[in-house]
Amino acid sequence: KLHMCYTFDLLSPEFSATHIRKCVAAVETQAVDGWICWAFSNHDVTRHVSRFTAPGDDPERIAKIALTTIASLRGSICLYQGEELGLGEAELAFEDLRDPYGIRFWPSFKGRDGCRTPMVWESKLPHAGFSTAKPWLPIPAEHAAAAVDVQEGVGDSVLEHYRATLAFRKAHPAMVEGDFAFLQTNQDLLAFTRHKDDETLLFVFNLTREPQEFVVPSTHAVKQQLPLPGFAPAFDGKTITLEAMDAFCCRI
Repeated sequence: KLHMCYTFDLLSPEFSATHIRKCVAAVETQAVDGWICWAFSNHDVTRHVSRFTAPGDDPERIAKIALTTIASLRGSICLYQGEELGLGEAELAFEDLRDPYGIRFWPSFKGRDGCRTPMVWESKLPHAGFSTAKPWLPIPAEHAAAAVDVQEGVGDSVLEHYRATLAFRKAHPAMVEGDFAFLQTNQDLLAFTRHKDDETLLFVFNLTREPQEFVVPSTHAVKQQLPLPGFAPAFDGKTITLEAMDAFCCRI
């Protein structure tokens, strides 16, 4: 058997509770004893911050909620270079393209080079510190402005959110290896539990652009609301009040 299967299911432009629930349910049903690898971005698709961000959205908020969502699912996660900085798709001139598909079908299809620009390390160095030689693709100014050295140590940056979220995941074995079960809801919310040994975690995600409320089922007694990095929805012991693009976690 394959040790792990990489899925393309979450590489679409859709970022909604309905879509994620459909993709995860398919895996949980068809590969009960299998292991999946989830990703929102890779070298062949538009970077997910650009795919998921609608007019009026905060791209950094999108970057943060996307990571928190994927880090909570059952399976491994594959992070594509630059997404930990919240990088969007690069806009390149035709003469800078290297992807044969983009060159052939420009401008109706600009190819895959927009997601393949080099990693940005230091904003003030030539080529953002990626190389002392000219790289294969240019580095947009907006990418250099979001380089690692700019975000490092800044508490609310996308980079530090990634670090805090991955540390949170590592600290809770239920998130890494625990069982997964959806909670039924007639709302456009993503709600599920992760369970391993004596720990059961409840997650609720509002991936809409409007505030939502979620009433914790009476069958799930909340023991402790956990400080999910980057998100702090109001909770009165029964009802969770989520802002747009918000997330909640508790121990039940």
